[in-house]
Amino acid sequence: MIKKYKIFLIILILAAAAGAFWYLKYNKGGETKKNVEEMENYPFTNPDLKARYNDPDLGFFVDYPEGFTVNDTGEENVKVLVFSKKDSPASEAGESFQIFIMPYDEPGPITPERILIDQPDIVMKDPQTIQIAGEEALVFFSTDPDIGDIREVWFVHPSTMLGASGHLYQASTYAKYDELLSKVMATFRLN
Repeated sequence: MIKKYKIFLIILILAAAAGAFWYLKYNKGGETKKNVEEMENYPFTNPDLKARYNDPDLGFFVDYPEGFTVNDTGEENVKVLVFSKKDSPASEAGESFQIFIMPYDEPGPITPERILIDQPDIVMKDPQTIQIAGEEALVFFSTDPDIGDIREVWFVHPSTMLGASGHLYQASTYAKYDELLSKVMATFRLN
C-alpha cells in the first residue's frame, strides 16, 4: 500500500510540475490578455504619430504617422517591419524606416564592440546611448554602400520567460529621416 502511495505521489508531483511549466511557458496566465488590452488602450503620446503597430506575439507596440503602410517581410524567427509613406515617389528615397527583430540570447545592453563582432566593416559615427522602453539603446549614424547615410538604433530586450531567448531590435532609416525615427522610437513600448 505504501509503495502504491509513493508512486501515486510521484506521478501527481510530475503532473503538477508539467502543468505549471506549460502554464508559464505557453499560456502566460491572464497576463497576456491584460498586456494586450493595455497596449491597445495606451494613449498616443506624439500628435504627429496617429497610427499604431501592435505586435502581441512579441509584446510591443510603436506609433507611426498616418499615411504610412506597414509590411512584415520577415521569415521564420526573424521579423522585418517596413514602414513607408504611401505617396513617396519611386524615383527617390522615400520617407520610410524599418524595424528588424530577431531572437537574441546574449544579455544587453548592446555595445559598439558587440556590433563589430558581427559586422566588422560597419563604421559607427557619433554613437550615443539612450533609453527606449526601459532598455539601453545604442544610436548612431553609419553608411551603407547601396543606400548612403543611415541612422540606426539597436537594443536588446531580454526574455521574461525562463529558458527563452530575448530579442535584438534594430531600427534604421535614411539619415535625412532621423527626426522621424527619433519620434517613432520614443513611442516604442514593451510589456
